[in-house]
Amino acid sequence: MSTALKPKLVQIGDAAKPAIVFGHGWGRTYNDFIPVAEALAPVARSYLVDFPGFGDGPRPEEAWGTEDYAEHMIAFLRDEHGLSEYTWVGHSFGGRVGMRIAAAHPGIINHLVLVASAGVPRSRSSWQKLRGRRKSWEFKLKKSMAKTPEALEALEKQYGSLDYIHSREIGMRDIFVRTVNEDQTSTLGQITCPTTAIYGGQDFETPVEVGEKIVAGIPNASLIVCPHYDHISILDRGRHQIALSIKEKLGSV
Repeated sequence: MSTALKPKLVQIGDAAKPAIVFGHGWGRTYNDFIPVAEALAPVARSYLVDFPGFGDGPRPEEAWGTEDYAEHMIAFLRDEHGLSEYTWVGHSFGGRVGMRIAAAHPGIINHLVLVASAGVPRSRSSWQKLRGRRKSWEFKLKKSMAKTPEALEALEKQYGSLDYIHSREIGMRDIFVRTVNEDQTSTLGQITCPTTAIYGGQDFETPVEVGEKIVAGIPNASLIVCPHYDHISILDRGRHQIALSIKEKLGSV
């Protein structure tokens, strides 16, 4: 493993207790999960990581997909921290990575917790698909005519999502485009570990519909809907629900 790409990691809790690994969302850092890890400190040892390219760590030289991130995390946790089995808690992008690990390497993840995770396409009506294609065509046309970096940046803010805009700011556009277009539907059935999916009713980035699709595809999965939380507030205001779902599986409730 490249020393330069070793993820930044913080440990919280009792080293003698079961291991939990937390994977953050796109453009986020391990700081998002500190409140949850602190709540679990009496019953678990939490490992909070920043994926390569996030926080203050360097990005991979190539455009990694979630499979690359998954294999990197498996090797890092095994070689640097002696972890061969753990609970994985992933928010959004971190959920994508967790699903890759669970599907490709049964036995490593003993409980998969998906918090507002992406990974499967949203259902769209014919009108929505047509509107989306038209918007994409307009963006590409105007982008080809942009004559200055400022003009290009203005177009991205007009047409792109917040994550798309942020991906340029952190020099991760190629990785963002690759990962956001991945469809993990075909591998959901390979996930055999118990899976808990937690989604916010006010989340319009990864709505409950996405969670329903993921849970339908994983044999041993359950869905928890927090009606008042969105994509980010579910990490803060919903931290007790996340901690409770983990404690229940650990038998610590």
